[in-house]
Amino acid sequence: MKKLLKIMILIFAGAATFFVVSAGTVFVLSAYFDVGPPPEIFEIASGRLDRFLAEMDIRGSSDDSSYTYDEEETYEETYNEAYEPIYEDNEENKLHIEANNIEVSKMVVDNSLLPWNLKLVNRYNFLDEDFMPYLAPIGGGMYFDARAADNLVRMLESARADGLSPVAVSSFRSIDRQRVLFNNQVNRRLNEGMIFDDAFDAARRVVAYPGSSEHNLGLAVDIVAANYRNLTSNFGLTDEGIWLAENAHHYGFILRYPYHKQHITNIIYEPWHFRYVGIEHATAMFERDLVLEEYVAELIFMQFTND
Repeated sequence: MKKLLKIMILIFAGAATFFVVSAGTVFVLSAYFDVGPPPEIFEIASGRLDRFLAEMDIRGSSDDSSYTYDEEETYEETYNEAYEPIYEDNEENKLHIEANNIEVSKMVVDNSLLPWNLKLVNRYNFLDEDFMPYLAPIGGGMYFDARAADNLVRMLESARADGLSPVAVSSFRSIDRQRVLFNNQVNRRLNEGMIFDDAFDAARRVVAYPGSSEHNLGLAVDIVAANYRNLTSNFGLTDEGIWLAENAHHYGFILRYPYHKQHITNIIYEPWHFRYVGIEHATAMFERDLVLEEYVAELIFMQFTND
């Protein structure tokens, strides 16, 4: 009996040793040969972000291309139907606050100095990882910043009262959800054979980097028409798109990415994407034909000169 017990112990010890050695070997080999992408792409991506921003040829991209019914499939198709921004290398298309030499299209701001409704979120200005607005439901399982939700509902109701059929298809999206969408896009391209750098760059042209989408802020909404449910430039030609572009400021919203300001926003023309900034600010931007980057730059400049 004792001999049998010793044999069993020896067998067990040998098996355990073999398992440990094998696991260690697999781990070392997998690390050495880089057999596949890690499961959490975002951790790698975040470490490389500064370099990508410094080296990337800044071109327009969709803010998040977030059409709703299938967030992981539809938006890449609709993005491909859109067109790239027009860039003209002349002084007219380079807006500067000359006194401070601020290039508006690439400026980084301290959002803590701005009111909640004017926070600048884009590829150069990120939300904190733990950012979470106070939300209110707006129907359809969607949520919006509670301080602006009523304005959004009133805007849609007013359009419907005028005989139109606007449909909100995407509003608040958490940074965690944005990360999932972004990682899926990176992984999809890695599976297609792209190297990581190219996959990361390609993903950013379709889905905004986590924390850099206005949808993460809770103050942006994508709107289509009941009879036109594509996030393409042609939405701007629909009755709903025209009505929103002309009337959104009455409810505190701006057309965030107009066609003729792509060189400033770094985002393609998105006639479906509206951002809440408040009625006073939205009216001023509408009347003066300013995008948020320009408006914020002016506020900062005025604050600087007043100090």
